[in-house]
Amino acid sequence: MAGNRRVHRLPYPRPLPEGMDAVVHGVAGWMRRWPWHRRAMVREVNAVAAHQERLAALSDAALQQEIEACRSAFQLGKGEERAGLSAVLALLAEVASRAVGLRPYPVQLFGVLVIYRGMLAEMNTGEGKTLVIALAAVLWAWQGKPCHVVTANDYLAERDVSIMNSLYSWCGLTVTAITAAMLPAERSGQYQADIVYITAKELLGDYLRDRLVLKRQSEIHKSNFRLWLGQPAARGGDQLLQVRGLHSVLIDEADSVMIDEAETALILSVPRTTQGIAAAVQVAGQVAERLQEEKDYRVVAKKRVVQLQAGARALMESEKEHLPPLWRAPARREELLRQALTARLFFKRDHGYLVQEGKIVLLDEYTGRMTPNRTLVAGLHQAIEVKEGLSVTEGTETLIQMSFQAFFRQFIRLAGMTGTCREAVGEFWQIYNLAGVVIPTRRAVIRQMADPLVFASSEAKWCGIVEMIVSRHKLGQPVLIGTRSVKASEQLAERLRHKEMVIEVLNAVRHQDEARIIAGAGAVGRVTIATNMAGRGTDIKLGTGAAELGGLHVIVTEMHDAGRIDRQLLGRCGRQGDPGSAAIFLSLDDELVQRYVPKAVRMVLKVMVNHHIPGGKSLVRLLFRLAQHKAEQQAFRRRRAVVQMDRWLDKALPFS
Repeated sequence: MAGNRRVHRLPYPRPLPEGMDAVVHGVAGWMRRWPWHRRAMVREVNAVAAHQERLAALSDAALQQEIEACRSAFQLGKGEERAGLSAVLALLAEVASRAVGLRPYPVQLFGVLVIYRGMLAEMNTGEGKTLVIALAAVLWAWQGKPCHVVTANDYLAERDVSIMNSLYSWCGLTVTAITAAMLPAERSGQYQADIVYITAKELLGDYLRDRLVLKRQSEIHKSNFRLWLGQPAARGGDQLLQVRGLHSVLIDEADSVMIDEAETALILSVPRTTQGIAAAVQVAGQVAERLQEEKDYRVVAKKRVVQLQAGARALMESEKEHLPPLWRAPARREELLRQALTARLFFKRDHGYLVQEGKIVLLDEYTGRMTPNRTLVAGLHQAIEVKEGLSVTEGTETLIQMSFQAFFRQFIRLAGMTGTCREAVGEFWQIYNLAGVVIPTRRAVIRQMADPLVFASSEAKWCGIVEMIVSRHKLGQPVLIGTRSVKASEQLAERLRHKEMVIEVLNAVRHQDEARIIAGAGAVGRVTIATNMAGRGTDIKLGTGAAELGGLHVIVTEMHDAGRIDRQLLGRCGRQGDPGSAAIFLSLDDELVQRYVPKAVRMVLKVMVNHHIPGGKSLVRLLFRLAQHKAEQQAFRRRRAVVQMDRWLDKALPFS
């Protein structure tokens, strides 16, 4: 049937469809998600039960013979024809039961089948995604091609390998985890394994390092030719890391890697001394402090862009004698000033970055975690250092770079899993040719969710949040509060300490106790404040007696630009049929509406909310949804532009 056919991906660079091609491609994606495809896979899963009794009666030695025969059939490309996928899934279920003591539920086998078909599976928190990924990786690795499993961080890579190692051994496969701490000499051997668990950053980084090695080797060949002509030759000796190459990749938390990080380019660089950069950004910072909005520059908040007016240009020109000669040209000095204003207007301390040990450490907006080795380009990083009164660092010279979006579009076989993909299902299909399938939960979700609570001002909202926390805490119900920034988490913690409450705070500054805090967040009477660090990849289990009190109560203090991020946090409660509840707080001072809603509209709505005019709060809720939709569409256009730019560079620089 059509639902049983595997997706054959087009090789990169695959052009994005335009015009009628885009319409037809969109219809094809819609057809891939149509219920009859899901029903075909469900029938295969339901047929698994017919094989279980026979397999359960086999001895371990007999089961190993079944595994070896199945593996050999997959290597010959006849795995499905040999016994049908239902028999293969039954075999994997029996192996998982004996190897790791986990027998997959039908919904988990459904997830395995979705991934094996080259699609994206959406599974809720606590539904056993680790086992699903492992079983799907076995099917891919049996075909003899290198298989990589991309995880959110090094800890999860090592944890999943340790948990599933015996399963892979039973299946005749080798598995390893590659972490940031590993040296290049170790990595080459690790990449020989059948299945490699690794983060996206490390996988792409090693790919780019290999590209540099190949480039150097090409130069060596040219040098050897020059040597034959009597010219000096270059030296080499670097070895490739990814010796088996790249073929199949299975991405956990796929929307984080393939959507949120899509625009981010991983850059391999070396330090470079830029003449006069420190003095130049200092002058630009001093000029920026003297400028006035509207009079000297305009701010386009929606696009995070600063437009210089005549006054700003004139003031910068009057200061050009204080600039190093390299930076006196009009275009260069104006760009310096633009970056200085951008650093002051759009980059807030404890929101977009931290200051640690005299250095700027950027924060990941979507995960709330620090990214110590990441820097901003085009002088923006130095502009932030000037704003904070820090020593200005030197710039870097880019050796090679590639976006995560371009990288993952190159794989022959691509699939993934996440808890939130339905909001971006169209983008996954258009950019990656991935159809998304929602996997039903094993037990019904009984989370209680009310309409978002609306407040006119930020102060009123925070007072309402504190009031709800106190009332839930008196009942003994565990509470998890999600904030958008480190600063907001610390300020809320201070408010609650004035109420003489014992709380736990989890953010990029206090990340050392993350495992302990998450482990106890579902205990009776526990109050936990967290940034997005607690919104993805965490499984909060209820403590004894917490279910009788209503389960975990989650509070979202501010909506994000992407609805997926809010849903990740809301998904921390109500796992596996547990009770739970959630509340979202909104105010007309929130960043989302500040950026995407005109000031006049916000003022009218504030009056309506303050005077309790009927329909006012409903309009605010609608306004937030529209603003969030605008933010998502704008982000999608940026990501689409990255794909087009990658293709343009590939055509314009064929020699690279």
